[in-house]
This record gives sequence, structure tokens and C-alpha cells, in this order.
Amino acid sequence: MRRREFIALGSGLALASSASSFETHAQQHKPRVGVLIVGPPAPARDFELVHHLARIGYVEGRNITFEIRGAAGEIRQLPDLAKELIATKPDVIVAATSPAAVALVAATTDIPIVMTVVGDPIALGLTGSMSRPTRNITGFTNSSVSLAAKRLELLREIVPALRKVAYLWVPLNPLTKQFGAEVRKAADTLGIELLSLPLTSGTDIAAAFTRAEQEKVMAVLVESDELAVRFSGSIVDECLIRNLPAMHAWPFEVRNGALISYGPATVENFPQTATYVDRLLKGAKVADLPFEEPTQIRLAINLRTARSIGISVPPSLLTRADEVIE
Repeated sequence: MRRREFIALGSGLALASSASSFETHAQQHKPRVGVLIVGPPAPARDFELVHHLARIGYVEGRNITFEIRGAAGEIRQLPDLAKELIATKPDVIVAATSPAAVALVAATTDIPIVMTVVGDPIALGLTGSMSRPTRNITGFTNSSVSLAAKRLELLREIVPALRKVAYLWVPLNPLTKQFGAEVRKAADTLGIELLSLPLTSGTDIAAAFTRAEQEKVMAVLVESDELAVRFSGSIVDECLIRNLPAMHAWPFEVRNGALISYGPATVENFPQTATYVDRLLKGAKVADLPFEEPTQIRLAINLRTARSIGISVPPSLLTRADEVIE
């Protein structure tokens, strides 16, 4: 999955239906699906969700319409964009990231919302139960908070002498406190000093790495956040220039040059997200669609990057990797 696909909200669909009753209903009422993303807005044809819905008969312009709003990285705009999206009266809304989900739930209590690649919904205050949603939102998580400590442990494994780590985090992420707490706890246990480097936009990256170099950090830990993903190319470039090993959250970042990642195989969220959209459009209740956590956590390593920055990856780590870029 490319970064563009992540930002634009990839989504898939596994169900098939060709019932004539569905076609008749679609002609009588053309469903409207809203999409709110942190990244830049894009035409509906650029979204995997749209393509997969088309596979089961929801064809844009014929029997379904899409309303898409994107903040172009300006997270503070999400509350206003959520209100604007709700004003279009969608039947279902898809939230691509944690900030988008939080903004939508604050803006409507009636319209069903499906979230994809989003953090812990209980910690975010989106529900009181994973198995039976208590509000108007359900969907699929990435369990990223619980994985934060493990990422630091793996970074220590690939750099055994690790003593100081630059921690790139995003203050506007609603789960940033939970992320930070897990990382600090793991750092204390491992005897690692953390250099806190907050990111609010892509313009912060160069300055953050300049400071990291001045502080003589030995590695970089990148928080699991859409903003960090959006600018992961710049982060990878800075690491390559400075020969710094870095831990990322998503396997596709390793395919794009990052050294190592540990996180969910988010591709499994995408068909499920579209499945939930389909079920809600056909009358299912949010409370009957449980939140689901990822079943696949993948370790990916890029050996080309390792060689480029002078890192020798331990064989024990390679044997555990789910994906190795030679």
C-alpha cells in the first residue's frame, strides 16, 4: 500500500450481491456516503472504497454518490469539515483516521460512522464497548498504542548498543498521551533516553533531524500517525542522509525505503470497512457491528536500507520477519 493510498483512505469489499431488490431500492433512493480524511481531498475514483463498492453494484453516479472532505494535513480544520460533510446528509460516513473519527462523533449522534485504520476507540472515547458499540460509530482499529513499546524493543534489538532515541510524535493526535506513556515506560525499562521531537507539519521534519543530530541520537522512533505517514518519505530521506536507523509503523513504509516497521497489515481493514458500509446502507444497526482489531501484526525489514546506513540486521530478527526487502 502506497502512502497516497493510506492518506486517501484505502478500502475494500468482499461481499457480493446482485439481487434485483437491491437494484430497485438503489433506484428509488441513491445512497450517499461521506468520507472524511486528514489528507488532501481527491476525486472519488481515487479511493479504493469506491472501487470495491462498485464490485457489488454500487456505481458512482448511477446508484450511489460520494461526498469527500479532506483537511490537506491541517488537522484543526477537521471539526469544520465534519460539520460541512454532515450538512450534505450522508447515509453513512467513513472516517479514515483517529482525528477524523473524533471530529465526526462530536458533530453528529445520528449518522452511522465507520472508522478504518483508527486507534483504540475506547481510549478515544468513541465507545464503551468493543463488542457492542455504544454510540453511532464502529469500525476497525490498528491497535497502535499497544504496539508502541514493542517497536522500541525491536529497535533496540536491531541496534544493541542503543542508548538515545529521537521520538517523532504528533501533538494533535488524540491518542498522543497514550502513545507517549507507552514509549516512555518502555524506554525506562530498557535504559534508553528519549529525545522528544513533536511534529505539527512537514516543515518540522528538517529541524527535528538537525536537533537529533546535534543531540547525537542513535536511532529514530516514528509515531504511528497519519501525518507521520504522509511525510514518511522525508523522514526516510533524513535517516538515509544521517545513517540513522528508524522504526516505523507500517509495512508499506519499508517498501518505500524505511529500515524496519512493526504494525498491522492494514490491508485487512479495507475490505471489512466497505463491508460495514454495505451492511449499514442495507439497514444494519451500528450496535450490531462490533469493533474489530487487526489479526495480523507484521514485521518488515529493508536490507537495502540496512546496508546503505551500515546496519547489520541480526539473523534472529530476519527469521522472524514477515517481509524482507532484499
